[in-house]
Amino acid sequence: LGMGSALETICGQAYGAGKLDMLGIYLQRSWVILNSTALVLCIFYIFATPFLKLIGQASEISESAGTFAIWMIPQLFAYSMNYPIAKFLQAQSKIMPMAAIAFVAL
Repeated sequence: LGMGSALETICGQAYGAGKLDMLGIYLQRSWVILNSTALVLCIFYIFATPFLKLIGQASEISESAGTFAIWMIPQLFAYSMNYPIAKFLQAQSKIMPMAAIAFVAL
């Protein structure tokens, strides 16, 4: 959230300054940074079970949490693409596309 929220600030500044070409550049940079971070986090998600056992969690809890973590890996990448787009549109006060997408998703 923190890394994506920074995009809201810099896109808002670029939009206010009239530098509309920078909005796309900031969006693309945030995608690269967030997807790179998601790749690193994948390693932790994949090895969540042994890590939790290593720090003393119960085996049953570690197995369940590890399974959950594996299933959450696609969410990492989906969120790293979706969140910057939402902040990109929000900085430009374009709320209707986000509302339409949310409506269709429901």
